[in-house]
Amino acid sequence: MRIMILKSERLQPLFAAFCAFGWSLAYPLIKLGYSEINIGANDTGSKIMFAGIRFFVAGLLVTLVSALQKKDMKVCRSEGMTLLVFALVNTALHYLFSYIGLSYIPSSRSTILDSMGGFLLIILSSILFKDDVFNSRKIIGCILGFLGVVIINIAPADAFFTNISFKGDGMIFLNACCAAAGGIITKLISKKMDMMVATGYSMSIGGMMLILAGKLIRIKSPWNISVKGIWIIVLLILISAVCFSIYNMLLAYHPISKVAIYNALIPILGVMFSSILLKEPFMWQYVLAGGIVALGIYEINKSGKSLS
Repeated sequence: MRIMILKSERLQPLFAAFCAFGWSLAYPLIKLGYSEINIGANDTGSKIMFAGIRFFVAGLLVTLVSALQKKDMKVCRSEGMTLLVFALVNTALHYLFSYIGLSYIPSSRSTILDSMGGFLLIILSSILFKDDVFNSRKIIGCILGFLGVVIINIAPADAFFTNISFKGDGMIFLNACCAAAGGIITKLISKKMDMMVATGYSMSIGGMMLILAGKLIRIKSPWNISVKGIWIIVLLILISAVCFSIYNMLLAYHPISKVAIYNALIPILGVMFSSILLKEPFMWQYVLAGGIVALGIYEINKSGKSLS
């Protein structure tokens, strides 16, 4: 019954929007977590360790739920290799590149580069899968989605394209490539395994990889563990477990472009939630950007023939 709901074309936009909502809420929660646990802006090792713990526990939770639902938990050798690649690309390298890159460039520029992952995924899906043909509506939708992300991040007086580097911009672009590749692998692995089982295994494996990476990079200052900090981590774990499980199943059951375009909402909703939870200033262009992205989503999901 649960899988049938996720297969519904009518409910697919609702579930995709729910995932974008959850991941955008994670933005300010991560910042609150850093502040509460005493993770400094330049403490990359702690940030990677924080992400690793989040995904490792979330993966264990998804795996436990899968087992309680009596899903087939066995993995053959070929599936195991695919899971390792999935964990490495979709979780470990994805977030490793992200946190390294964020240490060297402004967050506004990283948001724009990061958003390219969703649009790259739409393009790759249109090339690789017959049920996701590229057309003029998808071109327009991607342009509108990207425009919306740019609007919330660029101020007219900013010297935006200065100090471009591989360790900054290059790492965030590699992060976006990992996000796109992860979406393609999700579609492929769903033909071999139950997607919820694959999600649980891959997140826990990827989380362990991030924990090891955090140890190698080293934590600069001791963590301050408090009740509030634990609650924030628990919320982030639940967001990861629920949203990744739903999102990966949506990618498995629907044309990728109709799901991935909702990722353009994440940075826009993220700055809105930051305004509420972190008391950051709210600016008029957030609403404009949201409206433009909504048009892009509508354009890609609109039924009917291409404009071409």
